Amino acid sequence: MKEKIIYFVHCVDAEGPLYESLDATFERVKSTFGIDIAASKENLNKLRRGEGLPLDLQDLVSEFVSEKRLNYNPTWDDVERMVDKIMSPKWRNTFCDDFGRGYVFNWFAMDHVGFQINPRRRSVGYHTLYDFYASKIKEHNSIYDEIQWHYHPPSYFGEGHKCSNNFFNSSEHLNILSQRIIDRKWFPSAFRPGQHTERPDINLFLELWIPFDYGNQGMLEDSSINKQKDVSEGRFGDWRRATTEWEIYNPDFYDYQVSGKAKRHIARCLNLNARIRAINEYEVEKGFMRAQEGKSTIISVTDHDERAMEPGIENCYALMRKVQKKYPDVKIKNTGAREAMRLALNLTPLPPISFDVALNDNVLQIKTNRKCWGPQPFFCFKTKGMTYIHENLDYHGGTHWSFTFDENSIALDNVDSIGLATNDEYGNNSIWTKKI
Repeated sequence: MKEKIIYFVHCVDAEGPLYESLDATFERVKSTFGIDIAASKENLNKLRRGEGLPLDLQDLVSEFVSEKRLNYNPTWDDVERMVDKIMSPKWRNTFCDDFGRGYVFNWFAMDHVGFQINPRRRSVGYHTLYDFYASKIKEHNSIYDEIQWHYHPPSYFGEGHKCSNNFFNSSEHLNILSQRIIDRKWFPSAFRPGQHTERPDINLFLELWIPFDYGNQGMLEDSSINKQKDVSEGRFGDWRRATTEWEIYNPDFYDYQVSGKAKRHIARCLNLNARIRAINEYEVEKGFMRAQEGKSTIISVTDHDERAMEPGIENCYALMRKVQKKYPDVKIKNTGAREAMRLALNLTPLPPISFDVALNDNVLQIKTNRKCWGPQPFFCFKTKGMTYIHENLDYHGGTHWSFTFDENSIALDNVDSIGLATNDEYGNNSIWTKKI
């Protein structure tokens, strides 16, 4: 008999330290709730007590500025202290699953690039978050943890504390992936959208490259969300038409929220310790009921490393164990994001794709031993001027592509390195790089 299993996935939007001044907190209160009040400690305490607020906003504003909500990790020392604690075997094993595996983290690493104004003191630079978590995984021998990709499209005016919903306004997503391939020989198989937000351009881009997506926040929402201007009317995190069940679906090419004929797999992922779309007992029980019926079930949650993560994890796992008592046949398995998709979808294991690449004069000939994810491998190169460029390939049918270096693209003499990457349907990464 098939085991009844909840695959539990914790997706961390790994963005590093975050600083917020008192003035900035009150600016967010104004932009979110329309409440214009002078920034001061005294007024902050009044807001926390709900004083002088409309009755229907008292609880929302009080929670918005609560100590737990503003409990940021403002420096790398703060982040590292927390991460070393929760990545330790002692802490992980406090939340062992029913198979003897400790807690598993999936670090969806963000690159803070593409802006000039940085009032939140974000840690700027390509690879910064990736390198930190790669080193921590190695240091703690965290063999089940995964590093995946998280991305916020930059804002129109180069403001590091804001973002847009448009991949077309910037090429930073291409820069990030190109640099990760060439400099770190890495490519993601899973994605978490910045601000939980996808749009048609993002949907189609992901469909080209990345098989697994933990974006869906479909949830029956109460009226309180429309009292918060930053998230009302689908402003950010619009999954209002998406499934509210713990099921995986393939999106439509034109509407990422509904089932269709695209290949990418989208899983549902609710928030930990958050003011909106937060995991709760009702949602956990929905997952257990689904697993009890023999259906493949992923329960995934997300939060940030910019504030204390322990309380949210402790509360969520306690909920899981509480609900499990009503469904003793259902087991919990702590899993990686890619691993969970493979298991829940019952994907057939495959070896990674292999590249056969030859540079004949100025023409790069590329072949793979079988079909890759999407229409072509991700192709990029680094110039001798240290610029990273992503380009399309010429397609020859089957599993054969080429690229010509010439006056219409770039002379080969000006190229320092070349990179290729692809996933397959099992989520295997394949990377090929060459220094010219």
